[in-house]
Amino acid sequence: MAIIRAEIGKRDQATKEAMIADLTDVLVKYGSPRENTHVLLYEVSYDNWAKGGVTYNNRKRAQESS
Repeated sequence: MAIIRAEIGKRDQATKEAMIADLTDVLVKYGSPRENTHVLLYEVSYDNWAKGGVTYNNRKRAQESS
């Protein structure tokens, strides 16, 4: 069994399903049985995700106002 856990920002459902399919294909390529391959996507709000002490939503607002 193989498990991939990925933390991502908000995505639409179609994008998430494409990511799941592609990540599964990578593990299958390296020997994981498709039926035993799990992908878990954790969506994190950009209000809770920061770099250098500034959330990504605040970074975006700052860029838009400049």
